[in-house]
Amino acid sequence: MEQSVITISNDIRYLQAVQAFTKEVARQIGFNTKDIEMILLCLEEAVINVIEHGFDPGEKDFFQVIIEPLTTGLKIIVKDRGLPYDPNLIPEFKIYSDIEEQTESGLGMFLMRRLMDEVSFQNLGREGKELHLTKYLPVKNITEYHTPEELYLYAPHITDVAQPPEKMQIQIRLMDPSEAVEVSRLFYRAYGYTYTIDDIYYPDRFRKLLEDGKILSVVGTNSKGEIVSHTGVKKESADAVIGEAGMAATKPDFRGQGIFTQMLNLLNEIAKKQGMLGLYGKGVTFHTFSQKTGNTCGYRDCAITLCALPSDRIYKGMGRPKDRISTVYSYLPLVRHEKTVIYPPRHHRAFIEGIYNNLSMDMIFPSYDEKNVQLQQQSSFKVDILPNFGRADIKVYAYGIDIIDKLKETMKILLKRKIDVINLFLDLGQPATAMFCSEFEKLGFFIAGAIPLLYFRHTLILQYLNNIFPDYSEIHVYSDFARSMLEYIRERDPNREL
Repeated sequence: MEQSVITISNDIRYLQAVQAFTKEVARQIGFNTKDIEMILLCLEEAVINVIEHGFDPGEKDFFQVIIEPLTTGLKIIVKDRGLPYDPNLIPEFKIYSDIEEQTESGLGMFLMRRLMDEVSFQNLGREGKELHLTKYLPVKNITEYHTPEELYLYAPHITDVAQPPEKMQIQIRLMDPSEAVEVSRLFYRAYGYTYTIDDIYYPDRFRKLLEDGKILSVVGTNSKGEIVSHTGVKKESADAVIGEAGMAATKPDFRGQGIFTQMLNLLNEIAKKQGMLGLYGKGVTFHTFSQKTGNTCGYRDCAITLCALPSDRIYKGMGRPKDRISTVYSYLPLVRHEKTVIYPPRHHRAFIEGIYNNLSMDMIFPSYDEKNVQLQQQSSFKVDILPNFGRADIKVYAYGIDIIDKLKETMKILLKRKIDVINLFLDLGQPATAMFCSEFEKLGFFIAGAIPLLYFRHTLILQYLNNIFPDYSEIHVYSDFARSMLEYIRERDPNREL
């Protein structure tokens, strides 16, 4: 099914027609009656929000409802060019014991976040704003395919083996989508329910992502043809030019034999043949194994995001880290990147130049006059809140004269919601990034690093920790360059223990 775009007047009388069309699309996709009712309720809340708050009283205008069938469900985008408005800034809905105190303030957004699987907001500046609502099809997770006895957990999935077991013959090949159940079971037994990519636990959803090219997977099989290892690349879309490499799980008897390295090298070759320009990995700092393997396969470190993951998210059965887990971004160019103009903040130029030298990429660092930097009237940015990770990601697409005020408003709400970590992704191709970096740092952000192709052609990453004080002695990095990055970041972390 193709995407549908419905353009309607800001008149509540058209809501029923939009709901009727959406209901039919959701039915054809395969949603059950209960889920369709939840989708229609959230659509109603979103449309009413636009009609009541998106325009001045009495103003007649139009807005769009975009119905986008997905491989794994349905996305609804409500887009308008009315008054500036950010649903992320709506006060949090509270339930009071005294019915007399109860209000409906924030109820609509509360329902959307409870009933939909993903909710995000994008401010497009002059082009308006978008509210994205995503609902996934109800599919069985891996525990519904097997008995508990068949899903016992493996021993801790970790690090180098001191005395590798006797080498066994392993065949490395592309994964077939029909093997989704077997790979899902492998992940469950290796990680429990703690792996960061939830799709891996839903074989039907995992299979569709493979069929649509949004996940590229290779497996290792033993002499009996059984899958004993998996590694993959996750992409935002089938034609994405960059993807995240990882998704590694291996049966205990086959660890320590270099299988991950072989599989990663094969993935690199396949991704390059498919026209991808680069791959990146996020090695955890709970141990250095994943970082070491990536470096062995040509990945080079370029950023460190502190406290990015909850302490109990990945390492079931390994002992609970006392702090949230940090990640090391590493990047592998699959083709030669041309020289590009970027605008690093002046006070971080040497640091960023060092990152690109480590990536063996030659960049152009022009001089510029801040007085000549052009700003729009309104900023364009996207806020993604990831409650399961205690994290929010903000991507700034265009700078307006309101950027600092808007960021302050957004931060206020995120901190009130007790979001632990906020990442700020900025376009190094814009001079305004260099100009505003110091202003962002005055709000409590500090440097994390830079990476090609992630959200922008070249991306600067800043980070904010909400009353979190990382223990740097517990952050383990593998490469010499990562150690120098970590020291640079630590010196600029306003939360560090002096």
